[in-house]
Amino acid sequence: MKQTKQAFIVLPNMKSFIDPDGRRTIIRQYWHSLLFFGYLFLAFEFMLLEKYIVPQYWISCSLDLLIPFIPIFVVPYMLWFPIIAVVLILLCFSDRGDFIRTIMLIYFGMAVAMTIYMIFPHGQSLRPIITGDDYFSGLVRYNIYANDTNTNCCPSIHVLNQLALHIGLCKSKLFRDRRGWKITSLVITILVCSSTVLIKQHSIIDVAAALLLEIALYLLVFRLDWSNLFSQGLKSKLRQRELQKTENG
Repeated sequence: MKQTKQAFIVLPNMKSFIDPDGRRTIIRQYWHSLLFFGYLFLAFEFMLLEKYIVPQYWISCSLDLLIPFIPIFVVPYMLWFPIIAVVLILLCFSDRGDFIRTIMLIYFGMAVAMTIYMIFPHGQSLRPIITGDDYFSGLVRYNIYANDTNTNCCPSIHVLNQLALHIGLCKSKLFRDRRGWKITSLVITILVCSSTVLIKQHSIIDVAAALLLEIALYLLVFRLDWSNLFSQGLKSKLRQRELQKTENG
């Protein structure tokens, strides 16, 4: 028998918000959505680093000089922000485990990167003087360069988060049988990672460092059996709750 693909998201019935029991059910089912607030803490930490970190080292290599400045790549660079939000919301309402693993992969990457920024204060001096008056050059000059300093670059959080998102999407139950979405995600990931060096926001060293760190974090979050950290009794209770949730629809 042919299996049907899982629907993108199944939102709770609006009537459930009126009924007290319904609200409690929603809280039990979607408590993991509170993990979104972790981003506020990490964003605040990054803002402080941007304000107070003074670079003592400058990162670049000869290969960076061979990479051209292409303003149009500011488009995938900026699309990174809504893409992350949309995919995480889809995962949040489709499968708790997939969402938690993906968002923790993102959070671990950001936390490790910002720890490196504090221990090894650095920046990059690759940004060109933008003389073009076209729309994309304006976006780079007034939206990216004006609002994001050339410090705290290696590893690139932009690359780390996009790689984590692609991994989470490909490993999720929601997108497991959706080959077209996986290919689209791969193309977007390549464009986003390329954009960081093509608008001179990062050195190629930052991208390579992010890739190496992401591999280590993937093994930690997705390959390590975290269930061994919990007692057998707790795991049995969790399985019973999941079975009850399935039986109750």
